[in-house]
Amino acid sequence: MQLALGTVQFGLAYGVAGRGQAVPEDEVRAVLEDAAARGVRTLDTAAAYGDIEARLGRLARGLPLDIVSKVPAIPAALDPAAAADFALRSAQLSRDRLGGALRALMLHSADDLAGARGQAVAAALATWGRSEGVEIGASCYAPDEVLDLAQRHAIAIAQAPGNALDQRFARPGLAQGLVGIEVHLRSAFLQGLLVMPAARAGDRLPAARPALARWHTWCSARGMPPLLAALSVVKSFRAVSAVVVGVDDLAQWTEIARAWEQAEPTAAAELACDDPAVVDPRRWSLNP
Repeated sequence: MQLALGTVQFGLAYGVAGRGQAVPEDEVRAVLEDAAARGVRTLDTAAAYGDIEARLGRLARGLPLDIVSKVPAIPAALDPAAAADFALRSAQLSRDRLGGALRALMLHSADDLAGARGQAVAAALATWGRSEGVEIGASCYAPDEVLDLAQRHAIAIAQAPGNALDQRFARPGLAQGLVGIEVHLRSAFLQGLLVMPAARAGDRLPAARPALARWHTWCSARGMPPLLAALSVVKSFRAVSAVVVGVDDLAQWTEIARAWEQAEPTAAAELACDDPAVVDPRRWSLNP
């Protein structure tokens, strides 16, 4: 399992625990240089992450970093042929922006691979990907969604959330079903809630208070800082190939990178939570 660097904070103000603004370019370059020096080889980006995809090729120039990007959600009004054309134009724009660093391209909305439109989009991107040497996949919201896509399309890479509370990727036997698919895990810190002070996190997302209380009790009982504990739990997910983390500055990045080096895979099934109001940010009811 590898650590990968997400770039959403480089293009947008993002996350409930974020700095509230995009990361300045000099800080981005410093983070990229340090990541490359530590052996990180994958950056995760998207055309929808503000303007970072357009700037990332320049910011990462000269560093041994591959980039995974995403086709924006395809407008619902488009018919199959128009949807495929939209996907191809988006794919080529990502290639033009990122050049040879673009290793893989995912549909930002896995729903764009459903139905007749999905067949047209998948076929068009598969042909384009073979000609460009770019792997094709999708960004999903659950392991079962990845498995379903893999049965209908020849995807090589997928991304989905998972963390100490959302442990669907720890399900026994899941790794066998995902053989041949490179799985990237996002939301390892549940958008920062797992590493925030317990009281502050509970105030931000009241529905998560019981789960967060169990989490902090678990960390304290093992003498593990929440950052180290969060990475240790996701390292135990055998179906996952890479864990994507986003950062707001160089200091935060180095803290995460050091914790990753120290983390040992640690199963914690007792922490798993299946309440969507807790583990699915789309369902969150946040306090300011």
